[in-house]
Amino acid sequence: MSYLKINADAPVHFTAAGEFISETPWKHVERVMGNYELIIGVNETVYLSEENKQFEVGPDEALLLMPNRTHVGYRESRPGVKFYWFHFELTTEGLLLSEEEMKPEAEEIFSRTQRLWSVHDLYLPQIIKIQHSDRIHILANQILHVANSGYLTYSSVNYLLTSLLIELSEHALQPFASKLIRAQQDVTFVKIAEWTRIHASEPLTVAIIADKFNYNKDYLARLFKQHTSMGPLEYIHSVRVTKAKELLTRTALSVRDIATETGFTDDKYFMRLFRKYENMTPTQYRNAYHKTFMNND
Repeated sequence: MSYLKINADAPVHFTAAGEFISETPWKHVERVMGNYELIIGVNETVYLSEENKQFEVGPDEALLLMPNRTHVGYRESRPGVKFYWFHFELTTEGLLLSEEEMKPEAEEIFSRTQRLWSVHDLYLPQIIKIQHSDRIHILANQILHVANSGYLTYSSVNYLLTSLLIELSEHALQPFASKLIRAQQDVTFVKIAEWTRIHASEPLTVAIIADKFNYNKDYLARLFKQHTSMGPLEYIHSVRVTKAKELLTRTALSVRDIATETGFTDDKYFMRLFRKYENMTPTQYRNAYHKTFMNND
């Protein structure tokens, strides 16, 4: 595994982006490009080689292709393959790190007394499985919308693409968290929050969570407040709304179907809650980021 280290004090330079989809078996053509390309899988698997390395990019996986290297598909993808692609250049030269070179960099970051907002570089792994991909899909659709909407501000899409790279860098750094940091975390609450997130689209109540982990409801509420500044029900709502935002930007499901898909039995209540969190209706949110560029070659 290699990592691209780039300075994030200035945004990267966006050059092109799109959403690729093929309804027939498809294989990437051979080519050499002069800029970086980020591929984020959405459906089925993309089979790509870079020089002598072979990669498989499935749903919610991201692959970073390096410039001036030969890229070619080594196997056909199944019909229905779909992925986002983003081309960009760097304003300052990046540095390629091996996994062994990456470890001391990450250890230094996590050894800092004040880690919050202290990192000025991005660490982008060549390939990564994206956990909690909702934000990634939302950002991807925002980038595609802005890139195809005729914005006048020069750096508008540059900053959005950099935000996407920041998300990927944060994902990449977390596995390097030292044992000390992990020991300081409340492991029990991490399990509770993750279980709640996974089951948020089901008929879930505070009582169900409390019973699952054998906690008093009041104590559970204090735990959530302590770690998230939200009560359990508010946390469930925030998870559901985030998932709804993803579905609004990347599917054609109706608002009613999205309400059901994210765990709401009453679509009118869902719409009221969405407006409370986002200051706009679900339909307004969808229309805000609807422009894209699709290709199949």
